Amino acid sequence: MENGPSSEKVEKIALRFLTRFDEILMEVIKDVLEKVLGETAAGFITEFVIFKVLKKNETYITFGEDAKTFSDALKNILGSGCAPIEKLIIEQLFLRFGLEFKEKRNYTFSDYIKELKTRLELKRLLEEQGQS
Repeated sequence: MENGPSSEKVEKIALRFLTRFDEILMEVIKDVLEKVLGETAAGFITEFVIFKVLKKNETYITFGEDAKTFSDALKNILGSGCAPIEKLIIEQLFLRFGLEFKEKRNYTFSDYIKELKTRLELKRLLEEQGQS
């Protein structure tokens, strides 16, 4: 990503995530976009999406809560070409959390994010019960 006022603002914002989940999701998104599209295009898309996801008065990135907004922004940029990129992001995210990814018919990017968060919460609760 080129250095400049806009990029510096994104870098500062990108350090303020609401949750660890959002931080990991952003890392995976950035990694996948860089591998698929290259660093320059990934930087542009990341900047665009971050500003789309942020609400006027929010100072934290909450991709986990705004997965549909992220998906819509990506579709605005890439059109139908975003589907395989979204799938790769989801696959990498499940892998990152050590969970098996199973593709489901008619599931959206947002549906997978919700499922992942539910499974992570269940996993956490089960681990806590096992320690009791």
